[in-house]
Amino acid sequence: MKTHMKKLMLRTFLVLCIVALLSSTGFARFADDDRDSSDNARGRQVTVITRNMYLGTDFGPILAATSFPEFANAVAAAYTQVQQSDIPQRAAAIAKEIDSARPELIGLQEASIWRTGPFGGPATTVTFDALQSLLDALAARGLHYAPVAIITEFEAEAPSALGINIRFTDRDVVLARTDLNTSELKLSNIQAQHFTTNLMFITPILGPLTIPRGWISVDGKIRGKSFRFVTTHLESFHPGIQAVQASELIQGPCNTPLPVIIAGDLNTDSPTGNPTQNAGYRIILSSGFSDLWTLFHEGESGNTWPLHLGDSSTSTIPTQRIDLVLFRGNVRPEEIKLIGNRRSARTPEGLWPSDHAGVVASFNLKRRPN
Repeated sequence: MKTHMKKLMLRTFLVLCIVALLSSTGFARFADDDRDSSDNARGRQVTVITRNMYLGTDFGPILAATSFPEFANAVAAAYTQVQQSDIPQRAAAIAKEIDSARPELIGLQEASIWRTGPFGGPATTVTFDALQSLLDALAARGLHYAPVAIITEFEAEAPSALGINIRFTDRDVVLARTDLNTSELKLSNIQAQHFTTNLMFITPILGPLTIPRGWISVDGKIRGKSFRFVTTHLESFHPGIQAVQASELIQGPCNTPLPVIIAGDLNTDSPTGNPTQNAGYRIILSSGFSDLWTLFHEGESGNTWPLHLGDSSTSTIPTQRIDLVLFRGNVRPEEIKLIGNRRSARTPEGLWPSDHAGVVASFNLKRRPN
């Protein structure tokens, strides 16, 4: 009995010595931190991307045309420019960006579809599908992403001087990783909706047009911690309508007690104090959101647009920061950076992936420090 007690006391003494040694050297704290990091820092980290894929052309000449020949020529020129912009090649460059970041969620804007058909219509033959090109390029890299939701925005079909009809469909999309366990990423409450207030204007040939815009939201859960991800593409040509859409965003998908991450092309020039250029930005920040870029890059412009002015092989200096990641609630921001804005991001043929830079940001779902 005495021998057993001595052995027990010796083991207890050794355990206490080891604990004391670990504590004095910091290893015990590291072990605690490591358990915490697996549960919080790594296990509860979420990375998101916002990426405008670029339609491949500018509709300005089409909308401004005042005669049918001028209109048909403008449609033909726009489609030729789309062909030259090489959507599949540019999508492959965006897939490379995603491969480097491995985000859980991606907000895409201008994920367009182009179709052609006989003169007079209908145009049903898909010639370019930006989303499918991106999914194919991701799969070729062994990456597993799938659309969570797709919302169709502006859509139109018109005859062209090429002797064919051309149909254009604009879409916003949320992609999510599909190779994660449920504990690593669980999605629910998927919503997609157009704004009730949208820009309407009169064109000489097409008459009245409405440009619908909208948002997509999805609730995510990572190791028991929930958040809401929202992507949107606010109106760019009318600050008043943009302001109303921003208010709808706050009152709609952002009206939740969950932490919220907005990642999108907000078309609101964040750095400027001019209310005619950043109405939506000011409204969103006034509802309690923080601008992640300003937290990590104070004094840096972070401009995302335009990388070029219609020709994907040329370059210009970006003047506006309109692609943003904003957040509210108990999440800890960790990192934010621009992607697709360096020459190394261009395709082998020298094309920019988009006329926008993208933004990648990471958060820890652990509560923010006070």
